[in-house]
Amino acid sequence: MRVSNLIFDAKMKNNAWLGHRVQMPKTDAQRYVSSTKAAADFIAEFGDVEIVHNEKYGHYAVPEFAEGRAEYSKLKQAYCDQFGSN
Repeated sequence: MRVSNLIFDAKMKNNAWLGHRVQMPKTDAQRYVSSTKAAADFIAEFGDVEIVHNEKYGHYAVPEFAEGRAEYSKLKQAYCDQFGSN
């Protein structure tokens, strides 16, 4: 499945927080994609990447972003090891 295949309902269009959560590259953040415009904006920025629904956490993982996210997590862990976490 790709970002362009996401389906949006009326509730999502009226409330972005009810949209699909899609992983971002090089961070542990996720972007809410709640309309065709939001999907088009995501695709313009990152491409029409393949997404896989993560049943446990309820978001869409992006295998193409895995390496960048792992590197970010490694750096974040090193920071937490050095300075602690809040």
